[in-house]
Amino acid sequence: MLPLAHWQRLLAGNGAKGPRQQVAVVTGLLCIVLWLLAIKSRQNNTQSEKEAPLILSPIPTFRHVTVYRRAPDVIYENFLDSVLITLKQSYSGTYNAEVWPNKIFQTAKYVDKQYAEAVQSWTLYNSEFEHILMDDKSAKTFVEEAFQSTPQLVQIYNTFPNPVIKADLLRYLLLYLYGGVYADIDVYCRKPVDQWVPKSIWDSKADVIVGIELDEPFATAESQRLRGWHRPFGFAQYTIVARPFAKPVRTAIVRVVAHAYHLARLKGKQSPAKLSKYSAEDIYEVSGPGVWTDALVDSMNYKKNDVSWAQFHDIKEPVSMSTEGGMIVVLPIQYFGNGQKHSNAGGYDQPEACVTHMFTKSWKRNSWFV
Repeated sequence: MLPLAHWQRLLAGNGAKGPRQQVAVVTGLLCIVLWLLAIKSRQNNTQSEKEAPLILSPIPTFRHVTVYRRAPDVIYENFLDSVLITLKQSYSGTYNAEVWPNKIFQTAKYVDKQYAEAVQSWTLYNSEFEHILMDDKSAKTFVEEAFQSTPQLVQIYNTFPNPVIKADLLRYLLLYLYGGVYADIDVYCRKPVDQWVPKSIWDSKADVIVGIELDEPFATAESQRLRGWHRPFGFAQYTIVARPFAKPVRTAIVRVVAHAYHLARLKGKQSPAKLSKYSAEDIYEVSGPGVWTDALVDSMNYKKNDVSWAQFHDIKEPVSMSTEGGMIVVLPIQYFGNGQKHSNAGGYDQPEACVTHMFTKSWKRNSWFV
C-alpha cells in the first residue's frame, strides 16, 4: 500500500493533471481510510467479545431439546437401528465383549508438522496399543466394506458434501465395529489409557467412557451467543472410549443419518447430498457434540426420563450411569477438557488430565477457549 505522504504530494502538486484525476485520488484515499477503520472496528469487536464476562442466570439449564428430537422419524430410526443390530449379530463370536480393545483410531487427510507431536504422543504412552491412522481413501474403503450390509450408511457417508460431518460419522462407525479409543489428531495423550480410570471401572460393565467438554448450565443466552455455544453443556467427542457395538454409539450413528435427512427436509432438499452449506449449529446438532450428548443422555434414560445435566454439573469424580445392557462412565472436565477458560476446567498441568485438546482443527468459533 502506498504511504500517506505519497497521496498528500499528489493532492498538493498535481493540479496540471486536471480535476478528474484529483477526484479519483481523493476517492482512493477515502476508500483506504474506510478500509482501515473497518479493520479496526472488527478488531475492537473481536477483542470485546473475547473479554466479555460470563454472565450467569440464577436458573440453570439442565435440559436441551434440539429441533431434530421434537418430531423425529421414529420409523426410519428404528429401521436403521435394527440393521445395525443385525450387523452386530453377524459378528457374534468374533469378539470378546468383556475385553476393552487395545486400539487407538485417528483420522485425517494427512498429518503435517503441526500435529505430528500430538499424534506421536498416543504411541509414546500406549506402546501395546494398535495405533490406526486413517486417511480419506482408507476410511472410504473401511465404510464400504465393513457396512456393505447397510447401504444407507455407505451412501450417506460417500455423498456428504461436508467433511466435518463425514469425520464425525466415521468415528462412531469405527468405535461401533471395533471399539477402543478415538481421538482427533490435535489431541495430546497425557498418560497411558489404562491409567485414565481405576481398574474397577475397566472391569465393570461400562461400555462407554466419555469426558465433559462444556459445563456452564447457568450461562445466559447472551453469554452463549457471544462464545458460539449452541448449548451450555455437553460431552466431548474429540476423544471417546467404547467397547465394540456399544448401544449409545449405535444410537449416535442412527441419529446422525436421521438428523441429516431431517436437516435436508428443513431446507427443502431431497437428501443431505443436495446441501452445499452447513452452519456450525447444523454440524453441532447433526453429527457433533450435540447429537453425541443427546445419544448418551437418552441412553441413560432408557427406563424413565429422570437423567439430566444436573447429574454431571461440577462433578469431581467419575460418575457411572446405567444404560440398557451397559454403563456410561462420565469423567470430570479436568480429564479431557483441561485448559479451557470456562467450566472450572483448570490448567493443563492437573494430575487428572488424560488428554489435552488444542482445538486447532476445530470448526467451532475461535472463542471456544474463552
